[in-house]
Amino acid sequence: MAFIAHIAGDLKEGKAHEFQQWLSENEKDLANAHPEGTRYIGTYFSIYGNRSAGSVHTLVEMDSYGAQDAMAAAGKDPDSVYGKLVNEVVNFFDQQSDNYTQALYKAVTDATLYGDD
Repeated sequence: MAFIAHIAGDLKEGKAHEFQQWLSENEKDLANAHPEGTRYIGTYFSIYGNRSAGSVHTLVEMDSYGAQDAMAAAGKDPDSVYGKLVNEVVNFFDQQSDNYTQALYKAVTDATLYGDD
Protein backbone atom coordinates (compact mmCIF):
# COMPACT_ATOMS: atom_id res chain seq x y z
CA MET A 1 0.00 0.00 0.00
CA ALA A 2 1.46 3.37 -0.97
CA PHE A 3 0.56 6.89 0.08
CA ILE A 4 1.93 10.26 -0.95
CA ALA A 5 1.90 13.06 1.60
CA HIS A 6 1.77 16.53 0.04
CA ILE A 7 2.71 19.48 2.26
CA ALA A 8 2.61 22.96 0.76
CA GLY A 9 3.01 26.53 1.93
CA ASP A 10 4.50 29.91 1.20
CA LEU A 11 7.96 31.08 2.13
CA LYS A 12 8.48 34.17 4.23
CA GLU A 13 8.98 37.25 2.08
CA GLY A 14 12.58 37.57 0.89
CA LYS A 15 13.54 34.01 1.91
CA ALA A 16 13.38 32.20 -1.47
CA HIS A 17 17.11 32.38 -2.24
CA GLU A 18 18.11 31.51 1.31
CA PHE A 19 15.69 28.56 1.27
CA GLN A 20 17.05 27.36 -2.06
CA GLN A 21 20.60 27.49 -0.65
CA TRP A 22 19.57 25.71 2.56
CA LEU A 23 17.84 22.95 0.62
CA SER A 24 20.83 22.59 -1.73
CA GLU A 25 23.05 22.02 1.30
CA ASN A 26 20.66 19.85 3.34
CA GLU A 27 18.29 17.98 1.03
CA LYS A 28 20.39 14.81 0.86
CA ASP A 29 20.64 14.65 4.67
CA LEU A 30 16.92 15.36 4.98
CA ALA A 31 16.10 12.54 2.56
CA ASN A 32 18.42 10.11 4.37
CA ALA A 33 16.99 11.05 7.77
CA HIS A 34 13.38 10.23 6.93
CA PRO A 35 12.11 7.47 9.22
CA GLU A 36 11.61 3.88 8.13
CA GLY A 37 8.45 3.48 6.08
CA THR A 38 8.84 6.90 4.47
CA ARG A 39 10.77 8.19 1.47
CA TYR A 40 11.39 11.84 0.71
CA ILE A 41 10.51 12.44 -2.94
CA GLY A 42 11.45 16.10 -3.15
CA THR A 43 10.56 19.74 -2.63
CA TYR A 44 9.34 21.81 -5.55
CA PHE A 45 8.45 25.41 -6.39
CA SER A 46 5.06 25.88 -8.00
CA ILE A 47 5.90 27.29 -11.45
CA TYR A 48 2.31 27.63 -12.61
CA GLY A 49 -1.05 26.47 -11.40
CA ASN A 50 -3.16 27.19 -8.34
CA ARG A 51 -0.96 29.41 -6.18
CA SER A 52 -3.53 29.38 -3.37
CA ALA A 53 -2.19 25.89 -2.61
CA GLY A 54 1.18 27.39 -1.65
CA SER A 55 4.33 28.13 -3.61
CA VAL A 56 6.55 25.35 -2.19
CA HIS A 57 5.47 21.71 -2.25
CA THR A 58 7.10 18.74 -0.50
CA LEU A 59 6.20 15.16 -1.41
CA VAL A 60 6.88 12.15 0.81
CA GLU A 61 6.01 8.54 0.05
CA MET A 62 4.68 6.50 2.97
CA ASP A 63 4.17 2.75 3.07
CA SER A 64 1.26 2.89 5.56
CA TYR A 65 -0.95 5.20 7.60
CA GLY A 66 1.32 4.40 10.54
CA ALA A 67 4.27 6.03 8.78
CA GLN A 68 2.69 9.37 9.66
CA ASP A 69 3.24 8.53 13.34
CA ALA A 70 6.89 7.70 12.67
CA MET A 71 7.39 11.07 10.97
CA ALA A 72 5.65 12.90 13.82
CA ALA A 73 7.76 11.15 16.46
CA ALA A 74 11.00 11.80 14.57
CA GLY A 75 10.04 15.44 14.08
CA LYS A 76 9.56 15.89 17.83
CA ASP A 77 12.99 14.46 18.61
CA PRO A 78 15.38 17.45 18.62
CA ASP A 79 18.35 15.07 18.85
CA SER A 80 17.52 13.31 15.59
CA VAL A 81 18.86 14.60 12.28
CA TYR A 82 15.30 14.53 10.91
CA GLY A 83 13.95 16.55 13.85
CA LYS A 84 16.76 19.10 13.57
CA LEU A 85 16.33 19.59 9.83
CA VAL A 86 12.54 19.76 9.92
CA ASN A 87 12.71 22.35 12.69
CA GLU A 88 15.14 24.38 10.60
CA VAL A 89 13.13 24.17 7.40
CA VAL A 90 9.83 25.28 8.93
CA ASN A 91 11.43 28.60 9.88
CA PHE A 92 11.54 29.52 6.17
CA PHE A 93 7.76 29.27 5.90
CA ASP A 94 5.17 31.96 6.52
CA GLN A 95 3.18 30.43 9.36
CA GLN A 96 0.50 33.13 8.94
CA SER A 97 -0.17 32.37 5.26
CA ASP A 98 -3.61 31.06 4.34
CA ASN A 99 -1.92 29.00 1.61
CA TYR A 100 -0.70 26.22 3.89
CA THR A 101 -2.14 22.87 2.89
CA GLN A 102 -1.63 19.17 3.49
CA ALA A 103 -3.06 16.22 1.60
CA LEU A 104 -2.64 12.47 1.72
CA TYR A 105 -3.02 10.55 -1.52
CA LYS A 106 -3.55 6.81 -1.85
CA ALA A 107 -2.94 4.84 -5.03
CA VAL A 108 -6.19 4.29 -6.94
CA THR A 109 -5.37 0.60 -7.28
CA ASP A 110 -5.12 0.27 -3.48
CA ALA A 111 -8.11 2.42 -2.57
CA THR A 112 -11.23 0.90 -1.04
CA LEU A 113 -14.20 1.91 -3.15
CA TYR A 114 -17.79 1.80 -1.97
CA GLY A 115 -21.02 1.91 -3.90
CA ASP A 116 -21.83 1.63 -7.56
CA ASP A 117 -20.27 3.72 -10.28
